[in-house]
Amino acid sequence: MNPPITRRAVLGAAAVIPLLLAWDPARAADLPLPPVDDALNGLAAFLVPGRDAFSVRQGRTSSTDGGVAAGAGPALRYVYDQAIPYPIVGRPFDLDLPGAAAVAAILNLVAIEVDPAAALGPFAASFANLSFAGKVEVFRRLEEPGLADGTPVRFILDTLPTLAAFVSYSEAGVFDRAANRLTAIPVGWRISAYQGVGDGWNEFRGYYRGIDRVTD
Repeated sequence: MNPPITRRAVLGAAAVIPLLLAWDPARAADLPLPPVDDALNGLAAFLVPGRDAFSVRQGRTSSTDGGVAAGAGPALRYVYDQAIPYPIVGRPFDLDLPGAAAVAAILNLVAIEVDPAAALGPFAASFANLSFAGKVEVFRRLEEPGLADGTPVRFILDTLPTLAAFVSYSEAGVFDRAANRLTAIPVGWRISAYQGVGDGWNEFRGYYRGIDRVTD
């Protein structure tokens, strides 16, 4: 899988956009981590609803599996942890967390602003406890002009819906990195009716109806 966000892209943005990076391993180790997995599964269910508990909670489901069953949550965690290895400190959220933890914290902070009752629910992440409409409002607020403009945080926020949808339809959830092979048919293949990798079709062998050249 080739995720659209990479560590080089994030650090490259940091070279040209003012950013305050504070890296104190001792202090960072003492910081309580947000419920990352629940937040990212809530995000996956929002972009590609399924028949899982996260989709049921938001009130928007599907008769088929969705992003959660596709393993999009763990895939998102891996990508963001690899792409953003250092804590990003500064406006507008003033966090001191790296990678997926920072993403989860942002989603949960805005979720509480949208609906304080989201702090209570079956999931540890406030974002995952929101209704579908509540999640829409979270992204409406994150996309407001002026919020995080001119910082890499804006770049990160803009990747959230795109990347969550991408990994939900990708092979990431069933790809064995060590063996370099798929361990099962990806959920994205099933829900999109994709037939899988092909080595070609007989219809495309040779020339079409004997035509081997075209003249003006």
